[in-house]
Amino acid sequence: MGHANGFCCSDGNVEKPLSPWGGGASPHPDVAGAAGRRTHRTVLDKCHSFHPLWVLVVAVLVALVLALTAAVAVLSAGRHGGDLAVLAPVLACPDGWVGYRNVCYYLSGDEGSWEWSQEQCSSHGASLAMLRREWEMEFLSRLKGNIDYWIGLRRWGERLEWVDGSSFNQTFKVHGQAECTYLYDHVLGSTDCSQRRPYICSKPQVLK
Repeated sequence: MGHANGFCCSDGNVEKPLSPWGGGASPHPDVAGAAGRRTHRTVLDKCHSFHPLWVLVVAVLVALVLALTAAVAVLSAGRHGGDLAVLAPVLACPDGWVGYRNVCYYLSGDEGSWEWSQEQCSSHGASLAMLRREWEMEFLSRLKGNIDYWIGLRRWGERLEWVDGSSFNQTFKVHGQAECTYLYDHVLGSTDCSQRRPYICSKPQVLK
């Protein structure tokens, strides 16, 4: 916008076109007109140049748009089964327990009777270990070393039962005719339930 025969810029200064003839009237109107047009273009270029603050604002806006685009892509991948480990639930065991084939095992350092040992396992939401499959026998035999541990098998009369009430299916031979069963070497033995031994607890792994 014109102001006092000059040009008003965004910084509030007023620029006036300069005459090559020191401010007097030009004896050559064409030359004066060309000089005026050149000066006018210079002033407009100056007035329309970007201020550094506007450059910073534009850069911040671009960064925000890129960040939002990345966030939308991550959420979309999660909804469509993307390979995001942070969203995938995993099976886990408590600290101090050993996980194997979706089962958690705990080998105690304390010793007690068979009944006391079962109570300790129950306090952790578990039971004395039940060895129904061959791989469980193999795994626990390696895990325990040379120490004998109570397990969750007991004799009631002539019948052997696991602590959950299910019947022993004779998969493994139990040595002896005593009531309570323990694991030693790679076999099962039986002895009086009041004997003091360490114990093995077991429970299913849970989602973490």
